[in-house]
Amino acid sequence: MQRPLLTEKGTRLKEEGNQYLFRVAKRANKIEIKHAIEALFKVTVVEVRTLPVRGKAKRLGPFPGQAG
Repeated sequence: MQRPLLTEKGTRLKEEGNQYLFRVAKRANKIEIKHAIEALFKVTVVEVRTLPVRGKAKRLGPFPGQAG
């Protein structure tokens, strides 16, 4: 686990549905994520959902690149 995601949607999910968003390593699987959250926060994880997100294509002058 790298860090929690602090977004408007994440705040709404936390308040309404008791769900939390985290940024995790690309190679981490659901079982590893579940064990890490349970060990760090001393909670029981019911479900883990993952979503691979690709970086946006950016340009710096004439040079194309990849952000984030």
